Amino acid sequence: MTLRDIRNIITPAPPLAADATVAKAIRLARARSLPALPVAERAQLIGIVEEADLIRLAAEAADPGTAAREIRVAQIMRPIELIASDTQPLGDIARALHSSSTAAVPVVAPDGRYLGMLLRRDLLAAITGQPHTPPIAGLATPFGVYLTTGALRAGANDLALASTGAALMALNLLASSIIYALVWLLSKLFSGPLAVAAAEPSRVVEVVASLTLYGLWMAVFLALLRLSPLTRIHGAEHMVVHAIEEGEDLVPEKLRAMPRVHSRCGTNLMALLILLVIADQFLSSLAGGLGEPARLAALVALVAIVLLTWRRLGAGLQRWVTTRQPSERQLARAGGVGEDLLRQVRAHPGARVSFRRRLWNSGFPQVLSGFAAVAVLVYYGGPLLSTAWTWLRGLS
Repeated sequence: MTLRDIRNIITPAPPLAADATVAKAIRLARARSLPALPVAERAQLIGIVEEADLIRLAAEAADPGTAAREIRVAQIMRPIELIASDTQPLGDIARALHSSSTAAVPVVAPDGRYLGMLLRRDLLAAITGQPHTPPIAGLATPFGVYLTTGALRAGANDLALASTGAALMALNLLASSIIYALVWLLSKLFSGPLAVAAAEPSRVVEVVASLTLYGLWMAVFLALLRLSPLTRIHGAEHMVVHAIEEGEDLVPEKLRAMPRVHSRCGTNLMALLILLVIADQFLSSLAGGLGEPARLAALVALVAIVLLTWRRLGAGLQRWVTTRQPSERQLARAGGVGEDLLRQVRAHPGARVSFRRRLWNSGFPQVLSGFAAVAVLVYYGGPLLSTAWTWLRGLS
């Protein structure tokens, strides 16, 4: 196997210019988590700067901060000891690294074009059958966990993904029905005051009523979602993804120690939508009562609040609503899905697919189709059933 066969272990690392400062080298090395950076001039590699060179400069300088800002990388770089070609077998590169002290190897194409840096740990993982795992996305379905790297997928099938959308739409309809029933009951119990408010509605009353109904619907929907089996499977999905990202074995005793909250969860987007709707309703209530400068200031303040709080709200929703501690069986099955995905990654390192296939593998088209199918069924199913019943009664 060559680097060309498993190119995703090559770390993108823009080369430093010879006149770049040491401070820039430190920032770039930290941002890319690289132990070494190449130095280039006129598109040709002329040297390499390693962490040991940067540490030595910081230790020897009287004022490390000033030295980092004033000294150029050309003054501290060392000659490139080893360059790898992407057509070289991994074993040959490993043997060359074994007799070298370099922390990372620049990789070039046969035409001399620089491709990136190869780190020792990434080469080691590839040779031992533990290739770099791309970021993993996942979904919870009523039939188990679904995991994907975009190019590869494991776990629940397309029908199971569609059933997730159908289940969410069913919960939405059930929550709406409960709210409609509650509004009807209140209208019967408090018909007098409600009639007076409806006769002379003010903008504030309309906004408060709208926000109240939206808040009640959201509370009921989230409560129903919390009680559904999806939340336990969702928790298992997050715990498996965390374990894979941290390099842990996918066994129940390790998975149980993983957190249920994940920064890339779609719940964060739901939190953002909730805040945006609330902000929109609040701004609508101010439309007639404030001047343009005041409305603009309110808009800026609300945008700032949304940007500062949506991730925290998303994490809170994950912890208390959209995930629960999975059962041992659910955890074991989710771990099996993770193992299946990792086997595929090892068998197809660096697998690539088209954008269309990557979008399909994300699972969202299937979820949306299930959501839409239930919506269409409810919208058109009622009248069709009524017509069919009338027709059958006419036949009798």
